[in-house]
Amino acid sequence: MAEIGRIVETEADLEEGSAWLAQVCPVWARVLPELGPLPLRRSAAGFHTLANAIVGQQISIAAANSIWARMETAGLLTQDAIAAASDDDLRAAGLSRPKVKYLRGIAAAGLDWDQLARMPDDQAIAALVALPGIGVWTAEI
Repeated sequence: MAEIGRIVETEADLEEGSAWLAQVCPVWARVLPELGPLPLRRSAAGFHTLANAIVGQQISIAAANSIWARMETAGLLTQDAIAAASDDDLRAAGLSRPKVKYLRGIAAAGLDWDQLARMPDDQAIAALVALPGIGVWTAEI
């Protein structure tokens, strides 16, 4: 399989990729100077990041941040904590019933997060979309 890109892990990677895009795309070349420094948005692979994506689905960033803060205060940011919490505890943090179901399903799935991170993209996406509440967009992020 041909490599079509690489993971952007550092500011230098981001700058190199931006420069390449500016060379091949006149629109990007024109707007890049106006954008200023591009943010490097990286999250560690694993339950925590996937749970954060689930919390943020279909709500505003402010609402997601508020719910995430309540979950953090309640100690509900790990697979074990989600599995041990009652539905009432999770709902008190602001999670909808579907999101409670999704987080419990992911927590119970027993995924090997390190192995998942090393899988080819198509296999990792397939493993994730098999879980409740995970669509292709969420799996791809």
